[in-house]
Amino acid sequence: MTHAHHDEAGARSLLQGGLATDPRHKARIDELAERIEKYRASYYAGRPEISDAAFDALEDELRALDPAHPVLARVGSASLITEWEKARHEIPMGSLNKVVSEDELRAWVARCEELLAKDARAASGAGAARPGAPEAPRVADDLFVAEKLDGISIEVIYKGGKLVDAITRGDGEWGERITANVARMKGVPSRIREQGRLSVRGEIILRLSDMRRHFPGVTSPRNMAAGASKRFDGQGAERCTVLFYDVADHLEIPTCRARFAWLRELGFATPQTAHGGVEDVIALYRRYSSELRAGLDYEIDGLVVYVDSLHLQGLLGDVNRRPRGAVAFKFASPAKVTTVVGIQWDTGPSGRVTPVAIVEPVELAGANVRRASLHNAANVRSLGIGVGDEVLVSRRNDVIPYVEEVVDKRGPAAVPPSLCPVCGAPLVVEGEYLLCRNAGCRALIEGRIHNWIDAIGALEWGDKLIEQVVAAGLVREPLDLYTLTVKDIAELDRRGEKSATKCLDQLKSRLPLTLPIFLAALGIEGFAIQTARLLVSAGYNTIEKLLAAGEDELASIPGLGAIKAASIVRGLRARGDEIARLLAAGIVPVAPEAEGPLAGLTFCFTGAATRPRGELTHLVESNGGRVLSSVTKELNYLVLADVESTSSKAVKARKYGTKLITEDDLDRLIAERRGG
Repeated sequence: MTHAHHDEAGARSLLQGGLATDPRHKARIDELAERIEKYRASYYAGRPEISDAAFDALEDELRALDPAHPVLARVGSASLITEWEKARHEIPMGSLNKVVSEDELRAWVARCEELLAKDARAASGAGAARPGAPEAPRVADDLFVAEKLDGISIEVIYKGGKLVDAITRGDGEWGERITANVARMKGVPSRIREQGRLSVRGEIILRLSDMRRHFPGVTSPRNMAAGASKRFDGQGAERCTVLFYDVADHLEIPTCRARFAWLRELGFATPQTAHGGVEDVIALYRRYSSELRAGLDYEIDGLVVYVDSLHLQGLLGDVNRRPRGAVAFKFASPAKVTTVVGIQWDTGPSGRVTPVAIVEPVELAGANVRRASLHNAANVRSLGIGVGDEVLVSRRNDVIPYVEEVVDKRGPAAVPPSLCPVCGAPLVVEGEYLLCRNAGCRALIEGRIHNWIDAIGALEWGDKLIEQVVAAGLVREPLDLYTLTVKDIAELDRRGEKSATKCLDQLKSRLPLTLPIFLAALGIEGFAIQTARLLVSAGYNTIEKLLAAGEDELASIPGLGAIKAASIVRGLRARGDEIARLLAAGIVPVAPEAEGPLAGLTFCFTGAATRPRGELTHLVESNGGRVLSSVTKELNYLVLADVESTSSKAVKARKYGTKLITEDDLDRLIAERRGG
């Protein structure tokens, strides 16, 4: 049977092989294959460039011209897996602040020294600087530098010396588990001598030599690495390389230099590094910009500059998961002149209507740029830009293309629209922006649903599913999510009952929502989760109290201010009917009671834990406590695996008199304060 099937396939290939070898068709076949690979890579990278129907049409055309083409064979095997498992990072993967000039780098160094001096005075009780005050640590002569790789961030986990897990950065809290693919990549040891649990951070890249050899015609190594790393069949992953740059903060390593040396000793490949003072870093940056960068076999978009001492990094702390003790020193963005062929206006999820210039294709930093941001309506008027103009386009931070200026004015200036391009409702002008205020606009509905899903952490709900339920008219507001049935979702494109059930179960599992999450999920301007927690801690611990509060009342809360208070009150009133419908349907937010066992206490978590960070945070907040993101003087408890730890956070906590406890201690504390 198998032999007969093979002969039949061979006969078909011979009969149709004439098309594949016909010079009239070969160019089209090559073009189709390249486009299919390109669009497949962008799809697996989570950035689909064309619709499923358009992609299928390309495959059908290639199949008609060359049924045996290897690109088509790869598609069949890719369909064996349909989704990657989501996984939570035990320690969130944050981002770096950026500087783009030598003066900005010097200012960052000065700011670090200023903060450390202030901390030293506070620790000694010396107050303002005066004779006899402790000398501030100096970092300007003790900086560590590593190449900033232009790749895909990944967390790789080892247990007992074996590779056991690999998770993409995702949103910093949650990523996708692509362990099988990462295990095939260069630079990733399958075994290491370290026998404990080890979490290392790295960047997936595609070397330029590998791209030219194995993916001819591809121009963006980053996009290709993103696609290959998330291919369900694993093809192409073996061509990628991982370079490592960080380990979990619970390891007792004194400096960045020691950290990178230790990684290399374990067998991990790392980017190139250097050590010196701020002027040495600037000289190195100039060399990279003028010569060294061009000679590398991989792409970098800057240098990462660290305060070398990890102890001092810990004292500097972080803001919104961005460490103060490290910064990305970005290269100047490349720019080229091209021609505007159209101006498109798009309505975003907030209702803001933004302009995009459609330009003649131009290559910038390895990417083929056809669209460039115009910021806002005011910028369009200021530039006087129109179709036919020659413009300078850059990729800021080597990522987002922008129109920087009009080089040669050739056409009439574009006129901003007066109606929403999505729903046709009249637009309103607010400062520099055009806004659609139509609550029934599809773009705004999708934005509200996206915000709700992101806030409650329902990761099974991707962008495409949200677009589908909104387009089908099944969902117009968050409450509609909770009335969907398995049949509703299963009947949508390429969805089965199993997937639909997982989506609905995840929604239910997030209930009840805490009041801060409920408020953040509403998507009211100025109502981030931190603001919501601030309000709850100030005594506004029920939705009824908040709805009754006035602007002046909220503005008096330290850390809030009049502008944010006004925005919150306006937003709550505008969403009053929607909130009432949620409450009536049983979507009732809960808040930590003032008399909870942890009321008035603050906690911070660091290092490895036996439970997900989100679960521990919920445990504290549901018992009346408050969770801080860093060690400060107001912190009561630092929760970590080893109370004898000498990590930077532990050292800082002891200096402030903060009590160090384990997870078990936290459980006992709650039980004791409950009277149990």
